[in-house]
Amino acid sequence: MVAQSRRSVRKWALWTLTVPAFVVVVLVDLGAIGYGVQAFSELPSWHGLDVVAALTVSALIAVEGARRVENRRRRGGALHKDLAPAWMIAAAIILHPALAVLVVVLLRVWWRIRAGKCIPYRWAFSTSVHVLAVGAAHEVFSSARDMFGGSELALVASMVLTAITFVGTDALLCGLAISLIVPGSSRQETVGGLDDLCIDATAAMFGCLLAGACLISPWFAFVAIPITLTAQRALLLGQLESEAQTDPKTSLTRVDWWRRQTEEMLRGARSQGEQMAVLLIDIDHFKQVNDRHGHLVGDEALRAVATILRSAIRAKDVIGRFGGEEFVIALPDTGIDEATVTADRLRNAVAASPLAAMCAGVLDDPDLDPDTFHLTVSIGVAVYPADGITVDDLLLRADRAMYAAKAAGRNRVRLAADLSVITAPARPVATGAAAPTDRA
Repeated sequence: MVAQSRRSVRKWALWTLTVPAFVVVVLVDLGAIGYGVQAFSELPSWHGLDVVAALTVSALIAVEGARRVENRRRRGGALHKDLAPAWMIAAAIILHPALAVLVVVLLRVWWRIRAGKCIPYRWAFSTSVHVLAVGAAHEVFSSARDMFGGSELALVASMVLTAITFVGTDALLCGLAISLIVPGSSRQETVGGLDDLCIDATAAMFGCLLAGACLISPWFAFVAIPITLTAQRALLLGQLESEAQTDPKTSLTRVDWWRRQTEEMLRGARSQGEQMAVLLIDIDHFKQVNDRHGHLVGDEALRAVATILRSAIRAKDVIGRFGGEEFVIALPDTGIDEATVTADRLRNAVAASPLAAMCAGVLDDPDLDPDTFHLTVSIGVAVYPADGITVDDLLLRADRAMYAAKAAGRNRVRLAADLSVITAPARPVATGAAAPTDRA
C-alpha cells in the first residue's frame, strides 16, 4: 500500500513543472495556507456566519445556473474569466478575513466536486490565488477606510480600491503562473484581452454593489442571482460573435469578416495615400493529402499551415481562410517589394515546416513519414493601387497571379504586375515535383 502510494505521488503533474513554475506554485500555496492559518487564529468570534451562508449559497446558485453558459464560453486555454470573483470581493469587504477565506474555500471545494476531473495542483493554486487576493483586498479596504474616513463617499472609494486589488492580484499571480507553465504564452493567453478586462471590471463593480447590499441585509445576496445570470448570458454574446467571425477548422478569420476588415484597411490606405498588398495562397496538391492519408490528416495539415502562416505575419496584417485550401492575407502599408519578400518568406516557412510531426502529434499517428509528407504553397500578390482600387479587383488579380504560379510549377510566388495576360488560366493538372520560387 505504501509503495503504491509513493508511485501515485511520483505521477503527480506537479513534478512535470519547470523549476521556476514549481517554485511559484509552491510559494503561492504555502503563502495562502499561512495567511489562512493566521486569519483564523485572529478571528475574535464566529459572528457573521449568516453572511457567509448567504454569500456562499447565492454564489452556488448563480454558478450552477450559469454552468451551461460558462461551459460554452470556455475556450480550452488556461485562462478563463467569469463573474464568480464578485462574491469573493463582497466577502473581502464585509467579512473578517478568516470568514472571507471560508467563503473562498467553500466555493472552490464545490467547484472541485462539480468539475469532475481536473489537475489537482492547478485547482490548489487557483484556490490559493483567490485566498491571497481576498487577503490583499481586505487589507486595502481596512487601510483605505482609515485613510479616507467614514463618509459614504469614502466607503465607495474604499470598495472600489478593494475590488481593483482583488482582480489585480488574481491577474498578476495567474498570469505569472501561466507564463511559466506554458512557455511562449502571449499576453492575451496570460492576462487576457479587452473582453477579459471588461469581465474583470464587471465582476469588480458587481462585487462592490453586492457588498453594499449585504451591509443592509444578507438576504440581498439572493436578489443578485438573476442579475448575475443575465450578466453571464450577456458575456456569451462576445463568444458567439467571435465564433461567427472565425473559421472553425483553422481558427482564422472567415472570408466575409476578412473582407470587412480589408475594406476598412483599404479606405485608410486610400485616404492616407499608402499602398496595400493582398496575398492569395493555395496549398499545392492538397487533394492528394486527403486521398492518401484521409480527411483527418488533411484537416490537421490545413490547421498546421494556417498556424504557420499566422505566426509568420505581422500583428497588423489580416489573415483569413478564403475557402477550401486557400488563404488570403491583407498587408497594410506594404508596397510590391515588401509584399514579395513577405510572400516568399511564407512560402519558405510552409515548405520547411515539419508538417508530419505537427500532424502526428495531434493525431497520434507515427506512420506519417516526414520524407514523403510535406506541403508547399503557391502565392499570388496584388498591390493597391497599381493592381486594383477595390478589394474585388485585388482579389481577382491575386487569384490570376496565384494560378500563374501553379502553372509555372507550384511552390512559387507570382506578382499580378508581372502578368502580361490578364485572363485567368485553366486550373493546371498536377505534374512533377514542386519547384523553387522565382518571379515571372
